[in-house]
Amino acid sequence: MPKQASIEAGLFLSLCVALRVCNAEPITSDSQRVRSDSQRVRVDPANAVIMLPSPATPSQTDAARELSKHLKLITGADVATAADPNPPPGKYPFYVGSPPPGNVQPLAPEEARWVITPKATYLYGDGYPRRGEQFAVYAFLEDQLGVRWIRPGDSGIGCETRKVITLTPGEYQWRPQLEMRNYRPDARPGRGYPQVKDDVAEFSEFLRTREEHDQYANDVRQWQLRMRMGGHSDISYGHAFTDWWDKYSKTHPDYFALNRYGKREPELRKEPQTENPIFTADDRQSVKLCVSNPEVVHQIIESWIAGGKRSRWISVCENDNTWGYCRCDNCQKLDAREEGEAFGVHLTDRYVHLTNAVAREAAKHDPTAGAVMYAYNETELPPCREKLEPNVVVGVVPTTVELPKLRKLYEGWSAAGAKALLLRPNYPCYYNTISLPMGFEKQMFDAFQVAVEYGAVGVDYDSLMGMWPVTGMSDYVLAKAFSDPTKPFEHWEEHYCSAYGPAAEPVKQYFQYWREELWNKRLLPDIEKIVTKGKYYNFARGLMWSLGDYYKTDDFDRTDAILQKAAAKKLSPPQEAMLNQLMLANQNARLTFNAITTQGLDKFEHSRALLTFRKQHKDDLQLPWLGVFATETRFGDLTGTKTAERLKDYPLPWIQTTLAWQFKLDPEDVGLKERWQEKPWEEVQKWDHLRTDFFWDNPYDAETDPELMKKLRNYDGIGWYSSRLQIPKELKERDIFLYFGAVDESCWVYVNGKLAGEHVFKDSKDWCTPFEIRIDPLIDWERGFQHFTVRVEDRTGAGGIWRRVWLVSEEK
Repeated sequence: MPKQASIEAGLFLSLCVALRVCNAEPITSDSQRVRSDSQRVRVDPANAVIMLPSPATPSQTDAARELSKHLKLITGADVATAADPNPPPGKYPFYVGSPPPGNVQPLAPEEARWVITPKATYLYGDGYPRRGEQFAVYAFLEDQLGVRWIRPGDSGIGCETRKVITLTPGEYQWRPQLEMRNYRPDARPGRGYPQVKDDVAEFSEFLRTREEHDQYANDVRQWQLRMRMGGHSDISYGHAFTDWWDKYSKTHPDYFALNRYGKREPELRKEPQTENPIFTADDRQSVKLCVSNPEVVHQIIESWIAGGKRSRWISVCENDNTWGYCRCDNCQKLDAREEGEAFGVHLTDRYVHLTNAVAREAAKHDPTAGAVMYAYNETELPPCREKLEPNVVVGVVPTTVELPKLRKLYEGWSAAGAKALLLRPNYPCYYNTISLPMGFEKQMFDAFQVAVEYGAVGVDYDSLMGMWPVTGMSDYVLAKAFSDPTKPFEHWEEHYCSAYGPAAEPVKQYFQYWREELWNKRLLPDIEKIVTKGKYYNFARGLMWSLGDYYKTDDFDRTDAILQKAAAKKLSPPQEAMLNQLMLANQNARLTFNAITTQGLDKFEHSRALLTFRKQHKDDLQLPWLGVFATETRFGDLTGTKTAERLKDYPLPWIQTTLAWQFKLDPEDVGLKERWQEKPWEEVQKWDHLRTDFFWDNPYDAETDPELMKKLRNYDGIGWYSSRLQIPKELKERDIFLYFGAVDESCWVYVNGKLAGEHVFKDSKDWCTPFEIRIDPLIDWERGFQHFTVRVEDRTGAGGIWRRVWLVSEEK
């Protein structure tokens, strides 16, 4: 049985842990009319006034400002705001923050109400800090005036202009079904300013200024309010023990997990080389606990009481990262491992045991108190043996969007006794990170609805990715569904598309194409295969690595044709701007597809075209460009834009040398004496091999010999790389260079056994600076392959060729 039924039956409420608002009548966020009149009210905003209480709360002031702003967008009229109790004669008043005279009905948490009469409109609600008045204004603007907010900022406001507005008299209200409605922002004002990191250093021109960042962050915050994000729950959750190592490691080492190295301390990915390793902030904040230790429970309760019991809900959510869990006998006895199951696959039972213990102790101090745990990674699946105490909330972080698997997941937690779920997915991090349309908006909506069906009392999605022209419909539909889960997907689909005015129908067809032809027919049937390829649930990465298997040039031809039909409609300037963003986004997607799927020397023609397009339209599209480039780079510079920017001063063709070169250590520095640079290829082939896109101190290659990897760890000294390449004879009349992305630290380059040039470390940035070595004087055009050998000397740090090597040329 779905969990919602059990909650509505009052089983959970009877335990004094009321998590859900139970409405006496069905209330929606989309014009739930309590009473209506047949007569319509025509209002000329030029003869209207916005009335505020005196003094007004911040929420009331913001609500009045938003009402005035949108009335001007719709009608062009400046509507004045007054704080007098009575409106000026002849003015139609919009009362913000005040109910109609004689209305004394109590308000539910966050409730918004708006009453429209021929003489006045009243917009009020559960007041500051819950922002009911603002929600009333937003609901009024949406439902009476057709305003839509399809993305943050003024450019995302959709509305039809007219001189006079027509209102439907009646009493309306909105109450949230979910106590927590959050779609985490991708930017926050005053902090988290974007930086040009090493992996995107080539794209610094795409960096937002601090002013642009703050403006966007404030726009996102405003968009969240317009979508009625918020909450009235006091559920406290999140990684709960990030400060415990700093607090208790010296006095209570027994609080902490016994790691795989046999120590009660943070588990490093590599075995510590010293008795007292230095732990980074991330190491300390992700340390795990010894959950079988009863003193851990006592410490959690003591800390809660000492903190004044600020929330009835105690977070017992384990710290982040997927390693470092306790291996002591008592903790392992709490697990319900199947025969042959590796350690760490399923650790749910031990954490249910811990959370139950905390919940029982908390209830002794406050009968309404409880505990919150994560169902996350190793604890995502339901427990096999343990049953949950009734005052436990489960924060589920699902790793799939497949509906049958989600039902099985929630059904399992229901069978284990979960009375309430908090939905806290990382879906956007897995799906919304690339700039290609995928058509998953209904899948995301349906995945959310399954959680609601099984008792979700709140949602907290991590997080918006800023891909508004690409995934904006998905973000919008989800946000609206959070505010009103009772409406079907098709309702919110129409809601979103209506922002495009006369172009609404072809815009809907555009999104439907990607949903029906790509997602439903190609991606969803292969979702498990794609996710497996992407690793760590990363669907977007798996898709990018197999793009040509799923997208076709015809997809972009057909969707462009649909958008051209939309462009033929008579649109207002704001509607034209919105549509232009969609059209540009589709062009960017086409160029991205071409750059990724084209092979051979022709690839970089498309890379350059994509990069040129993005530079030309970076302000028009307003995508999070540094994030887009960083994602594509982390996936292996799939589009080639990083290469295109680095090599922009050279004409095509650009020829990439092999990723892995032959490699030999030279700890005694005998290579020069023994003339390794002159060794024939047949002998060089017997050397080890090493990739040229990572430092040799940390070779990211499963095929690298494990013994060599051990020798390279913390290695400082000499190493030799060698490769060979066929050079097209068409380049014979050009100056030809080997272009090195970076070498740490110094190197000497040989071609066919002869020294072509050197790059000696002198400046502090030389280890990460690209350079070129001219080689055409040493090319033997009678040979099929030219043989390159590079002697690298590293005196400190990581070492080696760590950014790819290219063959480039230019006119003599």
